[in-house]
Amino acid sequence: MIVGWIGLGNMGAPMAGNLLAAGYDVSVWNRTPDKAAPLVALGAKQVASLPRLVEECDVLFTMVSDDEAVKAIYTGADGVLSARVPASWRLT
Repeated sequence: MIVGWIGLGNMGAPMAGNLLAAGYDVSVWNRTPDKAAPLVALGAKQVASLPRLVEECDVLFTMVSDDEAVKAIYTGADGVLSARVPASWRLT
């Protein structure tokens, strides 16, 4: 299982780090790409775009600062909802 993580701030980075420590494959994306460096050093894979993250991951977590950030990340031109949903995802 590949876990996708969006948002590497004060809460997101430690939580994604805990998933890495537990042995999960974790791919990450952040609005400020440099914030991914510590997690990449621990074994996370940094992806360049949100659609790519969606296409590569089995599960997706989002932890960002506010409603506007969520809207931009999901509904923006290159946001999560612009991605092709993998066939393995079960939408309910």
